[in-house]
Amino acid sequence: MLLLVGGLAYWLILSSSFKLQTVEISEAKNFSTQDLQNLIWEEARAKKFLPTDNLFIFDKSELKKKIDQKYYLDDLKIKIRLPHKLIVSFSEKNYGLIWNEADKFYYINYQGDIILEKNEATQSLTTIFNRGQIKKGERKININEKYLSFADSLNQAFNNQIKGLSEREIFVDDDVNTIKVQIKNGPVIKFNVEEPINKQLIKLETLRREELADGKAFNSKSYIDLRYGDRVFYK
Repeated sequence: MLLLVGGLAYWLILSSSFKLQTVEISEAKNFSTQDLQNLIWEEARAKKFLPTDNLFIFDKSELKKKIDQKYYLDDLKIKIRLPHKLIVSFSEKNYGLIWNEADKFYYINYQGDIILEKNEATQSLTTIFNRGQIKKGERKININEKYLSFADSLNQAFNNQIKGLSEREIFVDDDVNTIKVQIKNGPVIKFNVEEPINKQLIKLETLRREELADGKAFNSKSYIDLRYGDRVFYK
């Protein structure tokens, strides 16, 4: 009986009969699947008392924890298919904005989760520049969602409704409830995130048609403040 139990244990645990040989991973668009492969194999080859690349011993929960720590994924599933295969399936969280801080561009969702990090931005997405206190955490931009959604909606409104101000940067600093737009060679325009965008843009366009109809006069201003009710302040 001892020989039988020992032989069975050797066959199940120490022999190569159930050793991990193949890793199958869902296709990824936001990160390298080779990096994920490397992470899985590192976990499988970790030096422990028993061989961790044996699929009867392999710790799926520990692998899931490490994947969750590194990637933003939905519906992550890890399955063992005996005798030699591990299957990792998932769907990826999407990004919709870019956050610029300390010369890095972080591709984020509207909750501030960092999905990707790059050295450049793409023009198809709204980029928000941080000119205030550091807001990047370990894997998240620590800012209220209202700033992110307002900045994106404001950028789209500029694209669709405002002519002649296409060269601009949207940024935040330490002013509360404020999104600012720096017009190239022109003023900083201040918006209140608690007020409707269209209401503030109507004030801006009225100002451009009437008091600052001359482009030189408009560009000579240092700021235009649209944050306070029906009033407009500029200098």
